[in-house]
Amino acid sequence: MDEADKSLAAYESLKNSMPSIGYLNRKKRIIAFLKVTKKAQEMIEKQDISEDNALYLLSILTKKTVDFQKSAMMAAMHLGTVDRKIIPAVGFRYANEMRANLQMLPVDESIEG
Repeated sequence: MDEADKSLAAYESLKNSMPSIGYLNRKKRIIAFLKVTKKAQEMIEKQDISEDNALYLLSILTKKTVDFQKSAMMAAMHLGTVDRKIIPAVGFRYANEMRANLQMLPVDESIEG
């Protein structure tokens, strides 16, 4: 399997791990973000994909999947209030980068919500 096939398979796996976000439900949206980024972190740790590739796939998922876009936005906006111990490293980095795109201050990695 070449790198393009691996990336496509990883993308499909991330997309399929996306649970329901409910209707205007902050908790479900953050849980959905955590679930997808946990899956991405597992793929990184198994060396199926690199961290950069995971971040790229999360950005594609954000653009292609409205529910993930909403969950990522909610996680980014409330990053400082979510317990840092439950956020996968790749999810924390992605949410912090999204905060920068929203012109919000980054959340320090050492802060625990």
